[in-house]
Amino acid sequence: MNICVIGAGSIGGWVAAKLAGSGNQVTALSSRGALESIQLTEAGATATVNLRPFAGPADVLVIAVKATALELAAQSAGKWIDERTLILPMLNGVPWWFLDGEPLTSVDPNGAAATAFPADQLIGCVVHASCFRTAPDSIVVNHADKLIIGEPEGGEPTERLARLFALLDEAGLRPDMSANVRRAIWYKLWGNATINPLSALTRATCDRILADAECRAWMREGMAELAAIGAAIGCPISESADDRMAVTARLGAFRTSMLQDVEAGRPIELEALLGAPREIAQRKGMATPALDRLYGVTLLTAKSLGLS
Repeated sequence: MNICVIGAGSIGGWVAAKLAGSGNQVTALSSRGALESIQLTEAGATATVNLRPFAGPADVLVIAVKATALELAAQSAGKWIDERTLILPMLNGVPWWFLDGEPLTSVDPNGAAATAFPADQLIGCVVHASCFRTAPDSIVVNHADKLIIGEPEGGEPTERLARLFALLDEAGLRPDMSANVRRAIWYKLWGNATINPLSALTRATCDRILADAECRAWMREGMAELAAIGAAIGCPISESADDRMAVTARLGAFRTSMLQDVEAGRPIELEALLGAPREIAQRKGMATPALDRLYGVTLLTAKSLGLS
């Protein structure tokens, strides 16, 4: 298949290399242009995968940019999309399409993504993997659990979803099909939306944040609000906040993606992780005082550092 990956960073580069390695034609676009090859280190083995770019359109378009670069990705996507193209956003946080017929202005303020990416060609996706770049074309995989994919409207697998599953499975990307991909997106958000901003505020790794009583209390309040929002939109959470924090604690001295962005001087994905849940809550008439406080102080921090 012809596959274009917009955003060949750590996750996008990993996905591009795996798909190219299984025999597909892959164009992988980074901020520096199209990559010719990717060096991938996984499970202790390193291999260089040569890419075979094409002119477009794509059978599958992967959007693997930071949420802060979504508008730029939308502006550059036109040549890669026709009426057959499956569009697979691999974004942190809540995507613009999450609410039926109501694009989220917090993550798509000018409507660029909603305009560029036809809603009926989207497939939902949640990435459970950790990768990092050692060079623009060199990716190291820390761990790769799975990609959860599903039709945005939910329900039983469709023929196009089955095709995409087979493509990802053949590439060794460990896909999992979900009948409720929105709930899978919300569950990941529930675990990340408080600890990521706290890491940006404190510059602390996850183990230190979870060992701090005040941070844990703030996280519990925020996670309770996120769980209530989830219940109101058909994405219920059955775990307790402490159960979820115990899972995170097993990662040890882990640096969140937002902490990594702060340390690298990159804009932070605050709107996708906190702005969007607050927007959904406001539409539902729900109060979110803990999330509001966390959003406010993190936004001020980002502005002070020039990262907003």
